[in-house]
Amino acid sequence: MSRWVSFTLSGFLLLAAATLATAQTVNTTGDWEVNLKTPRGDFKVKANIKQEGAKISGVARGPLGIRSAPVQGAIDGKVIRVSCTFNVEGSDLLFTLTGEVDGDSMKGKADFGGVAQGSWTAKRLVEASIAETNKTPAPAGEKPTGEKPASEMMDVSGVWSFEVETSAGTSFPTLTFKQEGETLAGQFKGAFVEAPLTGTVKGNEIKFSFKVRTQDTDVTIIYTGTIEKTSMKGLVELGALGSGTWTAKRQ
Repeated sequence: MSRWVSFTLSGFLLLAAATLATAQTVNTTGDWEVNLKTPRGDFKVKANIKQEGAKISGVARGPLGIRSAPVQGAIDGKVIRVSCTFNVEGSDLLFTLTGEVDGDSMKGKADFGGVAQGSWTAKRLVEASIAETNKTPAPAGEKPTGEKPASEMMDVSGVWSFEVETSAGTSFPTLTFKQEGETLAGQFKGAFVEAPLTGTVKGNEIKFSFKVRTQDTDVTIIYTGTIEKTSMKGLVELGALGSGTWTAKRQ
């Protein structure tokens, strides 16, 4: 082999190695919010992922009523494939996601136990503090109260994204409200539950409820909380299933 050919080949190998090294810089370790598009609607799942080389592991927290499940998979360059098994309505269902990583986002195709297909997107979550937005300016010469007067009517009409924490895990339902005065109506839409709701809004306090069918038994779910402009937070009572906490943001 001539010296020129040897030099050219060495250069090519160095370039290939550099390209390969660049491809391996993708790192998916962290917390992700995954939006699943299924034949039954869009559902959100949160996942904590740990990447070690090409191996991926972690935990996924499903919607209300679905317990957390371990995640396993692999990454090759920017191509990712992960799977986890959720217990859905008493049956184990394998979720398989394939796609590509692009910085702090991912997207691809989804398979739900071979019985349905869909797509998915994901974004990396970054912790951030949320500033107080419910302060009422005080009149001249008076100290700020820090709260809105109870007599001031809040209007929650519209679509809200909820995050509900219970002993069964974390869920991310979407609720649509229609408010007329203090009377509240609307629709709850979870991963596998959809139901009409009714309630009230008094000042900055909200309360609403709806019924779900669980193992041939009707369970009344009751939400109570406080409203702060474009956000809400409070407690949820799940009857015999326990209780939890929730936060919400207006879409």
